[in-house]
Amino acid sequence: MTSLPVIIIGVNPFGLEVAHIFQKNDVVIYGFLDDDPKKKDTSIGEIPVLGTADDESYFKLIGKNCGVFVALENPTERKKMIELILEEREVKPVNAIHPSANVADVKSLAYGVFIGSGAQILPETKLGDHVIIGSGAIIETGAQIADFASIGAGSVIGKEAIIENNAYVGIHSTIVGSVKVGKSATVGAGSVVIENVAASKRVFGNPAKTL
Repeated sequence: MTSLPVIIIGVNPFGLEVAHIFQKNDVVIYGFLDDDPKKKDTSIGEIPVLGTADDESYFKLIGKNCGVFVALENPTERKKMIELILEEREVKPVNAIHPSANVADVKSLAYGVFIGSGAQILPETKLGDHVIIGSGAIIETGAQIADFASIGAGSVIGKEAIIENNAYVGIHSTIVGSVKVGKSATVGAGSVVIENVAASKRVFGNPAKTL
């Protein structure tokens, strides 16, 4: 976590989950930024929506007076915003880890990681930057989740499985041990993946088949 106040970019259900995690961890939330100008000067509970990410008066606080977490739901927009922050503010987003998550001594826990309530991250796992691990998901021993990958709530990633960059695993899916899900691949909700998924492919079903 962080000792600095945090700015959350994105007013949406994901952003609210992130805010809840920070509040549970007694992290001060400075406010939200959102590209919808209609949301400016409103509030989410007691948390103000300060303005848009284009508002330099707030954007320049990132890295200087505040940490940041990018909670945009569109993966492409989220990645672009994170890259902008890395380039212009020269700071890496903070992690948002729910206190009820069980995070073992992992090989790598990087930056901008979201881990939802009740998730279990078992030993010898590797989590890349900006990974999303949904509530109740289980990442078994030795699994690797690469940068910008997203694991849906209630999913199980088996021992030594590999989820590559930008891959998406839908809710309540199972990736069996040692299987690889390629870059930018998509696994539909509730699927059981028993063989490797090629990059950019979409699979669904039990057992999962290419769509």
